[in-house]
Amino acid sequence: MKQSLQQRGGKGRSLPHAAVLIALIGGATASLYRGVFTEQSNAYNAATALDGFTFARSIEGVRQVPSQYATIQAAVDAASYGDTILIAPGTYAERVWVDGKKVTLRGSEAAPRPQIIGDTTGGESLRVSGVGATGTQLEHLAVTGGNGPSGCGLLIDHAEIRVRDCTFNDNRGSGVSNIGSNSMFYSCRFEGNAATVCGGGFRNEGGSPTLTDCTVVRNSAGTFGGGLYSHAGRLTLVHSTISENATTSGAWGGGIYSDASDLLVFNTSIEKNLSVDSGGGAFVAGGTAEFAGCQFIANSSATGWNIGSSGAQVSFSDSTICGDAETSIVGDGINNAGATFTTSCFSDRNRNGRDDAEEIALGITPDCDSNGVPDAQDPDCNQNGIVDRCEIQAGWVHDCNGNGVPDRCEIDWGIEVDSDADGLIDGCAGE
Repeated sequence: MKQSLQQRGGKGRSLPHAAVLIALIGGATASLYRGVFTEQSNAYNAATALDGFTFARSIEGVRQVPSQYATIQAAVDAASYGDTILIAPGTYAERVWVDGKKVTLRGSEAAPRPQIIGDTTGGESLRVSGVGATGTQLEHLAVTGGNGPSGCGLLIDHAEIRVRDCTFNDNRGSGVSNIGSNSMFYSCRFEGNAATVCGGGFRNEGGSPTLTDCTVVRNSAGTFGGGLYSHAGRLTLVHSTISENATTSGAWGGGIYSDASDLLVFNTSIEKNLSVDSGGGAFVAGGTAEFAGCQFIANSSATGWNIGSSGAQVSFSDSTICGDAETSIVGDGINNAGATFTTSCFSDRNRNGRDDAEEIALGITPDCDSNGVPDAQDPDCNQNGIVDRCEIQAGWVHDCNGNGVPDRCEIDWGIEVDSDADGLIDGCAGE
């Protein structure tokens, strides 16, 4: 098992850590405005640049796709430093590379947004690289089609960028790979992405990215961090949801895996994630992790349903953990003084960290008599692996007194009498 990783994250109800949030987001507000050129000021502001992105004349600093440039890459190549590229709704089968140049790629806020789907050559669908690309902004885009081991949707390589209201889905090789970059993501969605080894939804290598109001859902990785993976650097999550992510083979950190990293998680819900070995919600291997105002609900793993730790320092404040401390948190360096544990948040009779009703509905756990209880927790008096009521319903055993217990068991226990040793309770029909 990898031995160094850590993460921090947060969920959002009310955000009690306002000072932290202001520090994380301060200075970024201006970059979030969208806009349009006005004749009077020649300044780009938000009123009218969203309807088809077609202007009657060319506007300095604005390049339009496809009305002026047939492809996004052609517009990027022609753009000057700081230009805005407006991308009309549509599907763009190309791999786009922004290298060493600050630009803004902006799609329509209204559906359907532009989709960058990559091409048949493999690799990432969208790449932003080089210090010169710092300040690049991506807004209202859908990025998919990354394929192969390195085929992420978006690759950020040593360029600090801002990404707002973008979706990354169905990429093979992570939804986003962030290398050595302190990028910021706002209101983004990472869904249905997969990675062979680590970081199905989001992968950080040596950078310090921040995800605010983001959703990371139904992503998978072979071994580490089905939802998010961070190695070195610092990963910060604010007011986000990490849900239904999974590792698939001998694995740790279904929702989050942090390796020799700092992990900060504020006001974030970590729920219904699954790992094979440990840390269904999160696994911290080295480094530090701080969870403030977070919820851990219905995560599942062989050990440490919610949190697993190895060689790390993990702390909580104002956080709620569904499960008991002994089974839902496993490992060293964990200070759970700031966590509230509860076993009443859902029914978990088989004690695997997942809601019984959900497991039954998904077909993960059998319920042959449809009583809402996993078969393994239903009575099996003869210990043959088949629920008593199901055997009786199938006619495989007798229950002549109709009490739901096979006659043979009642006889063996001395509760009922079988004087002629025929396996039937004396006085029952057929006796």
